[in-house]
Amino acid sequence: MRPSSDPPAGAYSWGYDMNQELINQIVQRILSDPALLGLLQKAGSETSQPVVKSEALVLLNYVPDFPRVLSAVQQRWGESFSLRVLPSDQVYMAKPELPEGMSWITVEEAMAKADWPKIILPACSANTLAKAALGIRDNPICEMIGRGISRGCSIELITEYLGLTDQTPPAYRELYEGYIQKLQAYGVTAWGNLAGGQSSQSSQPTPQPSAAGESRQQLFDSESVSPRNEVYYTKKFLGDKQAYGFPEGATVYVRPETVISPLARDTLRMRRVELCMEKEAGR
Repeated sequence: MRPSSDPPAGAYSWGYDMNQELINQIVQRILSDPALLGLLQKAGSETSQPVVKSEALVLLNYVPDFPRVLSAVQQRWGESFSLRVLPSDQVYMAKPELPEGMSWITVEEAMAKADWPKIILPACSANTLAKAALGIRDNPICEMIGRGISRGCSIELITEYLGLTDQTPPAYRELYEGYIQKLQAYGVTAWGNLAGGQSSQSSQPTPQPSAAGESRQQLFDSESVSPRNEVYYTKKFLGDKQAYGFPEGATVYVRPETVISPLARDTLRMRRVELCMEKEAGR
């Protein structure tokens, strides 16, 4: 008989078991490498945990062009922060639609948070600017500014909506320039417009009198050519508080049945706000 050339029974299984054991040892050594474990843990955490943004507080005064302002705020700060919007009384009545990624916050919620990493005033009014510089905290927006300054929070404000123009008397402009310089001394950063241009950083020295024209150009550049704003007011009563919410120099159309207080009329005249009935606008 010819001797069989086939391997003995069990040879294949023995060779398979030896190879499998060798592979297991190699895999265990690889997986036990601390460097590889660190990479695996990092990759796992990045895929399983969403990025959590810090919350920024947006203090929103009334403006006639909410969509532009809110969109600019979202584009400028939205990637870094989750934006919570605290409205003034006039904004609360107008109830503009917020872009995706922004949400309303109540006064109680805003004040309950101990420290805001960022406070933003995208449409700082002259009234708010003056009160913040003088430390007056008689409304929620000014209270949050005061708290932010007291706690050393990062605060940025935009001077685009102060209502100052080339026709504003120089002494009156200097008054508000002084308010801005006072806030800069508190650590607040002032910008001329929402695009981020014409900045006036708090770290810069106070301009000398010879540079006053340059300072005005930086702070109020967007006001040099100011189109007349039109606002349609639909409420039944217009008081002094609402009168201060309109942009200075605007044209406000009210309904014939709207009751306007005498003090509001004086305020509107002082702020160069033209008051018209809606029928005059052809509505």
